[in-house]
Amino acid sequence: MIIKYEVLKKVVLYTLMACIIAGAIVIGISYQVLAELTFAGDRVVYGKRLSDLALEVRTELLKRPDLTPVSFESVDGVTLSGFLIERKEAKYNAVLCHGYRSVKEFMYGYIDLFPDWNILLFDFRSHGNSDGKITSLGYNEAKDVIAAADYMKAYAKRKHITQLPTIVLGFSMGGAATLKAADTDPALADALIIDSTYAQLNSTILKAFSSKTLLPFYPFFPVITWLFSYLAACDIYQMNPDECVSHIQKPILFIHAATDSFVPSKNVLQLYSNVQNKRSKIWIGPPCRHGSLHTYYENQYRHKVNKFLTKAFIPEV
Repeated sequence: MIIKYEVLKKVVLYTLMACIIAGAIVIGISYQVLAELTFAGDRVVYGKRLSDLALEVRTELLKRPDLTPVSFESVDGVTLSGFLIERKEAKYNAVLCHGYRSVKEFMYGYIDLFPDWNILLFDFRSHGNSDGKITSLGYNEAKDVIAAADYMKAYAKRKHITQLPTIVLGFSMGGAATLKAADTDPALADALIIDSTYAQLNSTILKAFSSKTLLPFYPFFPVITWLFSYLAACDIYQMNPDECVSHIQKPILFIHAATDSFVPSKNVLQLYSNVQNKRSKIWIGPPCRHGSLHTYYENQYRHKVNKFLTKAFIPEV
């Protein structure tokens, strides 16, 4: 009996140790995957570091006489870096929100595309020159959108141009953050432009997990999402831009490429199906890579946006 007890004791002990080691390995691998996807870092783009490319663009932008570097705090105290571009004949005050692991400098294509906009470009938390260590893929970034819109409104008040409509253009993650911000703050903007944005964060993370890793769903995906929710202080199952749309009363223009491989166009259909304002519109553009319609089809892009804005602000009879 004593021998059997000792054997059983060893089996239980070894099993427990194996479970602890296996659990530690799963957590370690999951943390590494999460770190690569969400922690602040300097990724390589087209053979160059993102920071080097951003510096090249920033150097050129800072030569513009109409551009002023600015900074402001988000709702929860995170310091954000931005550029304010002022136009003498502006028709709109616009806030531009970049995408996942991008920077404000990479939104430069919109500056000359819309020469009659006052424009605020800014880096989300944990991106570019802003503070922060981890991105929540739109959840906490909604606070940054609210802060940016408030900054633009304060600027308009100082310059006595509050009669100009405030618009927010959000690309990809920036679009998701914009929708959450507009749901949280109904007075965020007078109109929204949402380009290449996902409908639900959980589905988007699952797609990224499946395409960027060779790991099995169990046990890794549940562990990764748990770590992400804990470290980023967000609930991915509560980040549903499609539900946010159903609460927004302002007009929204949805833009998406027909063959977006990163965020499939079914997302924009899901978003648009929940619109509340009859002046909201949707444009599914020609086949194009994620978020590049304004680059490859700039004339169409400008026309669609200007047409939407013109009709959005026609007084109702």
